[in-house]
Amino acid sequence: MRILTLALTELRLMGWGMKRYFFNTGALVLVMYLVFLGMFWGVRAVAGDSVSGDSLDSMVVGYVLWLIAMMSIQGTGSEVMGESQTGTLEQLYLSPLGADMIFLFRLMGGILFNYIFVTIMLFLSMLTTGRMLTVNFPYFYGMLFLSILSLVGISFMLGGIGLIHKRIGSVYGILTFALIGMMLLPVYPFTPWALLPFVAGAHTVNSFTVHGTVFPAWWYMYIAANSLFYLAAGLAIFRVFERKAMRLNKMGQY
Repeated sequence: MRILTLALTELRLMGWGMKRYFFNTGALVLVMYLVFLGMFWGVRAVAGDSVSGDSLDSMVVGYVLWLIAMMSIQGTGSEVMGESQTGTLEQLYLSPLGADMIFLFRLMGGILFNYIFVTIMLFLSMLTTGRMLTVNFPYFYGMLFLSILSLVGISFMLGGIGLIHKRIGSVYGILTFALIGMMLLPVYPFTPWALLPFVAGAHTVNSFTVHGTVFPAWWYMYIAANSLFYLAAGLAIFRVFERKAMRLNKMGQY
């Protein structure tokens, strides 16, 4: 019951924040759309009319996948830095459920709101390119969630580092560009690159949405195992850094 109350509270808090700072939310949508326009017209300027329809479709889906991956991986670290700046980080540890559960539900709530954001971006991107994809949304959202769990683990790892070092913005800058390259790596049939977080899931969503590729059951089981591994590892590493931050008395510092 306490877990359900915590989940609903964090969801309401996030919804209130988006409503209260609606200008910032709207500006984020506008900026991300302008970034896509820059990519689209850049590709058109370089390649001209030789750009195939499938290439445009892959670019649309790939951009949406990159957006939600970027927002998911920044979740816990951003929360830790924000709570440290406002001086409320220590208060979270008064919760009987633990701060890690609070951060987890915040991240899950953020994923739900990110779904709304990326859906808007998906339709704006399709309207811009003139390529209207037939999207199986239950599959699309389900696979996104399954794949993003691995990035939730990475986000907790970075959040743990943030407890000690406080400022880790440069790491996010590096990962933002690294994600673009990672999503272009060949992963199927199984290659060593498939061991990386999110990459196999991103490839699966893109291939299914653009080309209608059907994958065997073992591939989906592997994606689930990959995501759960990174999630478990991320939570474990977060707790290690958490204990170290408490031992070094860094919770109340920024």
